[in-house]
Amino acid sequence: MSVSDCFDFEVQDIDRTVSFLESMKQSLIDLHVHSNFSDGDQSPLELIRLAKEANVSILSIADHDTILGIRSLTDKKVEVIDEVTIVSGVELSAQIKHGRMHVLGYGIDLTNKKLNDTLKYLHERSISAVLTIIEQIKKDYGIIFTDSEVEQIIQSQHNVNRVDVAKKCVEKGYAIHVQDAFDKYLVDAFLKTRGKNDKGLPYAECISLIKEAGGIPVLAHPKTLELENKEFYKKLEEFIDLGLEGIEVYHSSYTEDESQFYREVADKYHLLCSGGTDFHGKSIKPSIFLGTGKNNNVKIKQLSILDRLID
Repeated sequence: MSVSDCFDFEVQDIDRTVSFLESMKQSLIDLHVHSNFSDGDQSPLELIRLAKEANVSILSIADHDTILGIRSLTDKKVEVIDEVTIVSGVELSAQIKHGRMHVLGYGIDLTNKKLNDTLKYLHERSISAVLTIIEQIKKDYGIIFTDSEVEQIIQSQHNVNRVDVAKKCVEKGYAIHVQDAFDKYLVDAFLKTRGKNDKGLPYAECISLIKEAGGIPVLAHPKTLELENKEFYKKLEEFIDLGLEGIEVYHSSYTEDESQFYREVADKYHLLCSGGTDFHGKSIKPSIFLGTGKNNNVKIKQLSILDRLID
């Protein structure tokens, strides 16, 4: 090989490296996606395919109160599957008196016994909660499911929830689509049954469970706490004292001003920044797309939490 050949090789190699780095810079991150093991439309493998199509290079399937979906792909905290980096995740439902609270856990040990035992317990409780909802909409709206239809819901492979009831309402003609069922029946039924079969765990337990499984606890979409700033700061400080390490600064439900506010909160309290679209699929949240959110309002290129998750 001549000197000129060597020089050409080195230039081409540098060009390829620069091209690779540029492509990585343009690729997206989505750490909040749901599969059909909780209340999403797609299987975990289908989500990987959609991620590739959407130029998402780092993905976390963070299903509600279950890790069966992510475990169908891997038992590792982080693994590259079909060129997509998969970060282990879960979204735990937390009990709180006002608003709604979810705690995301990233980089968790998917084989952790306490985590798996607790999620099995939550699955059993999710059935009780759904049965209570079904009884409430029967009482209030005359919506009746047959025994076989109820059995079909509670025997599904995933943690059952109001989305399963909403889909059945659509199937039986009580609603046009899932959101219509929520608007007409399920929001009201949830408020009336709240406290009878409280979904999830105390928030302190959510945080400790994630940490015991070696993960990073992150406050999901904090706006659903429905707190004014003063009350929010007070509650957040309590969560941090309990071990909270991050906050979701990007989410499909946020305005740009809200994202900026949560970035400032992260800076103020030295929290890790996380974010994602909260993608569920067309039948659940049709206006939200994997990787880009709602009307392209989520296009994440970097997150400080990844410094802890990916070597």
